[in-house]
Amino acid sequence: MYSFVTAPRTGRRRCFPRRSPCRLMVPMVVSWLVTAWSLIPQPVSAAAPARPNIVLIMADDFGYECLGCNGSLSYKTPVLDRLAAEGLRFTHCYAQPLCTPSRVQMLTGRYNFRNYREFGWLDPNEITFANLLRDAGYRTGIAGKWQLNGLNGRHADTGDPLRVVRAGFDEFCLWQLTQPRSAGERYADPLVEVRGAAPTILKDKYGPDVFCDFVVDFIERHRDEPFLVYYPMVLTHDPFVPTPDSPDWNTRRNRKHVDNFPDMVAYADKNVGRIIAQLERLKLREKTLLIFTGDNGSPRQVVTQLASGPFEGGKGLTLDSGCHVPLIVSWPGTAPRGAVRDDLIDFSDVLPTLVEVAGAKLPDDREIDGRSFLPQLKGQPGTPRAWVFCHYDPAWGQLSRHRTRFARDRRYKLYHDGRLYDAQSDPRELTPLTDDPALQPIRSKLQSALDAMPPWTPLEE
Repeated sequence: MYSFVTAPRTGRRRCFPRRSPCRLMVPMVVSWLVTAWSLIPQPVSAAAPARPNIVLIMADDFGYECLGCNGSLSYKTPVLDRLAAEGLRFTHCYAQPLCTPSRVQMLTGRYNFRNYREFGWLDPNEITFANLLRDAGYRTGIAGKWQLNGLNGRHADTGDPLRVVRAGFDEFCLWQLTQPRSAGERYADPLVEVRGAAPTILKDKYGPDVFCDFVVDFIERHRDEPFLVYYPMVLTHDPFVPTPDSPDWNTRRNRKHVDNFPDMVAYADKNVGRIIAQLERLKLREKTLLIFTGDNGSPRQVVTQLASGPFEGGKGLTLDSGCHVPLIVSWPGTAPRGAVRDDLIDFSDVLPTLVEVAGAKLPDDREIDGRSFLPQLKGQPGTPRAWVFCHYDPAWGQLSRHRTRFARDRRYKLYHDGRLYDAQSDPRELTPLTDDPALQPIRSKLQSALDAMPPWTPLEE
């Protein structure tokens, strides 16, 4: 639970954990947090063996190019750049081109053709990494954007806030759980749902602060037991609005413009810094695996300046600008320091990696497509992928016309219709490669990956 104090610098009310040294606390006036933790099960036994904590952070609509360490000249990301410099940075991590397909794949470790049925919905029969880690004795929490209850689709679970609990998360502080986006936004005066309380609009609050406060508090309360906290940020998704650190924050309700995107990136970086500071304060850094990534490419109206020139975001498209995302891993004392690896990683690999880290067990009643990259996190060679695969059938508006499949390695990408591209020299995929005999081994390798997948039946519109 949180108490509120006034931040001296801005006069805004800010959230602090109950154990904060600040003592200027006053009772919270809204009822949604009064019973927030009343339904949460009791902690696991303290006798459980020591295992690393896990903090998984995923920024929303945040492409590979958004970080200074990945070449951006447009944004200020000192926290994440330092995290990469002191940890492990992967240069070839690939998500799905759109938010729900990426989230479903990451949570389940399975390609979308196995379990993706419609936008904004997670099949309740799926097993997530949170289910598996909770079964293994981890305390589990989630904060930020959910968007997986199928609020407007055929499989709607509207009104059931415990869907997220059945997905493995004992504690939550979420936007877009049982209420659609039209009911309240995620930034200024956010609509927030916490377990055991009714959905509430928090006046004069900033959503990213509320969600980060929850993560910081969760870490504090579970500092003495293994925990998993998943933080799917609401930043940096549109609407592109000022942050509390923006000069025109007070006019936020009247100004929505892509020019605010750099401030949103900077605020996401700042919130990651808050979490790192909490881990350091509690002396948990070496006991905690921290992962940062993005769910898909940046929005198409966002143009980032790189040393090589301007770079247009590609959210929703299967270009590199839609799928290529950052991946930074920090695990002091375990992960190599300042290392950069070009191993291929896709979002199906997250579940088996977290399961192996936690000493949990993979389910034996379903196919898991991912491959653990825990050895690489320990500085070992591991067994890197020869290719990554993408099945993209978004079932969401006009993006459905981009449905396709492809397999790729670090350089080449082969689509299911036979088009082969050099994604390195032709990132916008303007010119398919001809049938050059020198490329036949590459084509054969990627075609074998495509042929290994079940036949594709496109989703209904």
